Amino acid sequence: MTWLLWRQHRIQLALAVAVIIAFAIPTWITGTHLSTALQDCQASSNCGGFDLLRHYGAIRVIVNLTMAVPLLIGVFWGATLFGRECDAGTATLVWTQSVTRRRWIASKVLTLFALSIACSATISGLVTWWSNTANATLESRFDGAQFDIQNIAPVGFAVFGAALGLAAGALWRRILPAMATTVGAFIGVRLLIELAIRPHYMSPITQTLAMGAAKQSLPSGSLEIGDDLVLHGHVLSGPVAVDASCGARALTRERMDACMSSVGYRIRHTYQPASRYWTFQWIEFGIFVGLAAILIAVAVLAVRRRDA
Repeated sequence: MTWLLWRQHRIQLALAVAVIIAFAIPTWITGTHLSTALQDCQASSNCGGFDLLRHYGAIRVIVNLTMAVPLLIGVFWGATLFGRECDAGTATLVWTQSVTRRRWIASKVLTLFALSIACSATISGLVTWWSNTANATLESRFDGAQFDIQNIAPVGFAVFGAALGLAAGALWRRILPAMATTVGAFIGVRLLIELAIRPHYMSPITQTLAMGAAKQSLPSGSLEIGDDLVLHGHVLSGPVAVDASCGARALTRERMDACMSSVGYRIRHTYQPASRYWTFQWIEFGIFVGLAAILIAVAVLAVRRRDA
């Protein structure tokens, strides 16, 4: 079985190794240069994040594109693992030989996830190391793609992508529908969690200010969730009527804000502090690994119940 797996997947493995090497070389070179530049500017107390990174636009784009690695694993590894075998009918041929269905499934699944974890962890490690300069000078690790491409979260995404592709291939038994399903479901789940669920893993911290007051700087590296207009602790939405006591004397915006504040209106800023970054990383990793476990069970049941 080991020889068969090698014969079937050696090209995929060779391509993965080649891509990782091609990514690692420029990442290592530019990351070393950035690290040296950061040490020099810190020594001179004259660090400007944009100045340090302005000549590295191309590599920054490449680094951000690693966000797609978990999806590519799901589409080209996960969806084809069972889907191609079922589509071509080779799975039935293998099961009629000396290889049992259980052994075939176990070997396939272990190979898929061992390679997925190894590749995603390697790329995530390179990206995290390269991003040290950006993290230290101008960016929050919660912002944009930074949370999704650094540390352990990308490994969880890769495990989920592989499991999603595996389940799609086992259920569809055809490659193209399995690939399309993997793309749509992966993007949908990722957007749902990132936009609607991630900001609320823990109760956020609020900062309440009088209307017109200068917004206090949030702690460095925080995840800003949003701003709300509140009146005596109640969040308001939609058009807000100007208080009658303010209408006649609020001739400027400043006077209007001061008057509205005097009757109880406030602006509430909501955020997650940077100290929760690793907690959020582990929560999200656990969510996607849990989803992956369910999808693996679905895929295994679908294959084992299929008529040989």
